[in-house]
Amino acid sequence: MLIGDFAKKSKLTRETIRFYEKKGLLKSIRKENNYREYSENDIRIVHFINALKELGFILPEIKDILNLYDSEQKCKDIQNKLEKNLKKIENKIYFLAITKKKLLKSIQECEKNPYKKSCKVFEKFF
Repeated sequence: MLIGDFAKKSKLTRETIRFYEKKGLLKSIRKENNYREYSENDIRIVHFINALKELGFILPEIKDILNLYDSEQKCKDIQNKLEKNLKKIENKIYFLAITKKKLLKSIQECEKNPYKKSCKVFEKFF
């Protein structure tokens, strides 16, 4: 599919698609007329990129993860890198759980004292 159709299906702008290509996250096939052509697998890659971004991964980290699946490395090397990324995800989950707990406590305090003039919500986080 050409970039216009790919943009619609992936829900990305053409500029974002080109940016991802420039950063090495996506690889299009160039046709004879120099048009970019994408596959259904590229849609899956974009969904994976978005999921990793939602988890807080930055583009260089995402590129490293994507490169593992296209590499000729031994499974043990790939496993070590994936375990490192899994640890990052587990740390983020832990931090999110703590943050959620603090937010819920702050919400409860606000519910108990809705007309209190000075709310010390942020003190709970630092």
